[in-house]
Amino acid sequence: MLERWNPVAEAERMLTEMNRLMSEVFERPLVRARVLAWRPATDVYETGDALVVRLAVPGAKPEDLEVTVEQNVVTVRGKYGYRLSEDEAKQATWYRREITTGEFAESITLPVPVNLEGAKATVENGIVTLTFPKAEEARVKRIPVQISGS
Repeated sequence: MLERWNPVAEAERMLTEMNRLMSEVFERPLVRARVLAWRPATDVYETGDALVVRLAVPGAKPEDLEVTVEQNVVTVRGKYGYRLSEDEAKQATWYRREITTGEFAESITLPVPVNLEGAKATVENGIVTLTFPKAEEARVKRIPVQISGS
């Protein structure tokens, strides 16, 4: 069967194929790069006697996190996101999947000397909280002012 050549239809087909190709070449690596470079949002602040570090790690569980301190640098490693159980995964039919999962490592230089003996690490509602008591030399000390000669 002979079909009449339609230059407009041919141009539309070529544009569709070019868009698909460009999408695969440029968009997917960007998505992968964002996932590979994932970093938790982090807050670092001090109170009168402690230094507090908070990281937003969705889906974080204590068993998926590791906290180490070396030479005044705290490193938090772990997993983020959620994973379906094997039974759920076998039965799942995905229609949309945007919540990423993966691993991360974040290192933060501690801005003040801390006492590691009293350090605590907790996780609640996707927020990892590290609390370090400030070392004695980092705490504010008040010196009373007296009248000279007394």
